[in-house]
Amino acid sequence: MNKIKLLVRQLDGTTFVEQAPEFQLVHGWTQATLPAAAGVLPAGLWGKVPGGDPYLLHVSVLTTGPLAVGDFFELQSGSPSQPRRQYQPTPGNTVLVLVRPTDRLRFVVAGQLEVAVELLVESIGGVNELGSRLFAWAQATQAGEVHKATSGVVVAPLQIPAWTGLLHLIHQSPNPDVVTLPPRGLVPLDATLTFTKHGIGTPVLTAGAGDTLSGGLPNIPVTRTVFVMNNGDEWAFVGN
Repeated sequence: MNKIKLLVRQLDGTTFVEQAPEFQLVHGWTQATLPAAAGVLPAGLWGKVPGGDPYLLHVSVLTTGPLAVGDFFELQSGSPSQPRRQYQPTPGNTVLVLVRPTDRLRFVVAGQLEVAVELLVESIGGVNELGSRLFAWAQATQAGEVHKATSGVVVAPLQIPAWTGLLHLIHQSPNPDVVTLPPRGLVPLDATLTFTKHGIGTPVLTAGAGDTLSGGLPNIPVTRTVFVMNNGDEWAFVGN
């Protein structure tokens, strides 16, 4: 298994880090500091993973404070780039993703005193090899978390990460913030979002590029609470 740790202050989700940072071995981790502007990494991780082969990846982001509601990791396909998986990489997450050599690793993490991205990389082997056993474990663990409920507070414009289970978001801001839903294809059909206005400002819930809300709407102002689900065709919503 390859253990890679990347240090940075924030990750912008936009800047591609093409040049390899300087690595050194620190407490068993292959560690490097990313440039100040960073947000998207090549799947090959500058030669630090098995060359040319797909691999299983576990991502954990450690920060001095809690991760923000809008912090997320996104696995993207190669060119033309499309999101393939998106989630919040909390220290306790058990998500494993299959990474292809042409993929990209995208991170959005708000600025903190210290951000450490820990990447555990395992080559895919045959039946009963470590990679296969890890994948089976991750699937079993995630199956038990399908119906979990989480909540968060929104105080500024936000791109909502993809979620599973039940997610409650509460808008507490004096501003009419635009809150954008994730790509609909990344959200399971049984996942539910409740979005509630609690501050003075009236937030605007907006579908992402290529998606719509019920009736073909691009967005809706939220004056009370809306329930939102992916119905397989567009974002279905009730309430307000």
